[in-house]
Parts: sequence; structure tokens; C-alpha cells
Amino acid sequence: MDTYSSIFTRASTRKFDSAPLSAQELEGFETFITSVKPLVPEVKLTHKIVGADGVKGLALPKAPHYLLISGREHPLRNTAAGFCFQQAELYLYSRGYATRWLNSVSPRQPDPNFIIGIALGKPSEPAVRKPGDFDRRPLEDISSGTDSRLEAARLAPSGMNGQPWYFVASGGVIHVYYRPSLGGIKGRLYHLTDLDVGIALAHLKAAGDHEGKSFRFTVNQSSAPTPPKGFAYVGTVE
Repeated sequence: MDTYSSIFTRASTRKFDSAPLSAQELEGFETFITSVKPLVPEVKLTHKIVGADGVKGLALPKAPHYLLISGREHPLRNTAAGFCFQQAELYLYSRGYATRWLNSVSPRQPDPNFIIGIALGKPSEPAVRKPGDFDRRPLEDISSGTDSRLEAARLAPSGMNGQPWYFVASGGVIHVYYRPSLGGIKGRLYHLTDLDVGIALAHLKAAGDHEGKSFRFTVNQSSAPTPPKGFAYVGTVE
């Protein structure tokens, strides 16, 4: 299975095999991460993989590894993190591993630049679903215009399944917007909608790679259509 195909069957899991991955398996993952082209070159992200003794948080799944993601402040830091590490998640899933994004985890050793974590290991039971099993809004609710890559973005995971994105496709480019807040109780509990839109961008890239299309992310708000009410412009995929 390749990363693009993974989009249509992937499922996060809370049930991991307790056996840790081998040094060779972890090395393969690190090699992949170094190959990922950053969304924004000036955003510097770091990560480390720790065991259960290196994290804390409520209701964490029992996994053999936890990937902790950090980065210095930048307006697009969280979006860049979602973009990079969703590609890593798709890579892992395509090779039979299990993952779960964790908003509730934090490093046991304080890190002022910490962003988010991912549980990582082998699944103790199959983590697979069919396209019809995804609880997602229809394309007409999250986009205008037509582009074959948008279906992959529609299926992207997001915190509290908030799906905080909107896409305007026109002339082969896709203008990308996000909701800074989910509103209501969700908005008070969850604050990483900018990271979620980075995850959706990773799916757009995977779809573009599958179709032989280039992926170039730019930020030029003056040339983008006015965002829908409640949304903010993120950037444009060319």
C-alpha cells in the first residue's frame, strides 16, 4: 500500500501491541522524516520518540512509543507540523503500523516549544475502514470549484473531527482556509485547528503526487478570494 491509498482506509487506533518497534524499523521512520520537504522552509520542527515514561496526559492509549513534535514560534508552525507529520503517519500506516494523534499528551520533561504528539506502534487489531465509514462533511460543504485532489483532503483527520477547512479550487490552484476556532464547547477544548489544516494539506500533496501534479505552497493573500465567514486564509497550493 502506498501513502495515497492509505488515505482511503486509514483509521487511528487506541489498541496497540505492547512490543516496541525494532531499531531498524525506527531508523526507517527517521529516514523517511528527513526526506519530507517542509511546507515552509523557515519553520524549524524537531521531534523525538519516547516510551511511556517520557509522556504524561489523561486517557492516553497504551502504546510502545510516543512521537513528540516541537517547533519554535512562527505563524505557520502548527500548520507545517501537521503537514510534515501527517505524511509520516500515512507512511507508517502504509507499512502496517498503527498511529493516533494525541492532543492530550505532553512531554514529562517540560518543553516550551512542544506542539502535539502521536502514539506509535503495531496494531493489536486491524485499523482499517472503508471510504463510506468516514464521518466527514460532503465536498460541497467544505469547498467550491472542482479539483480531483479535494476528496483526499476531505478525508483528513482533525481534532474532535472539527474539519476546520475550506478550499476554493480555480484554474488548477487551490486556495486554503481554516476556522481559527471550532466555536462552542469544542472551541474551548481544542486549539489546534491550524495544525489540522496542515494535515489536510498533506493529503492534498499525496493526491497530487498520485496524479503526477506538483505541490507548491505559497502565501499571497492579496490574490486569494475573500474567505468564507469565520475562516482565515492559510495559503495557496499551486
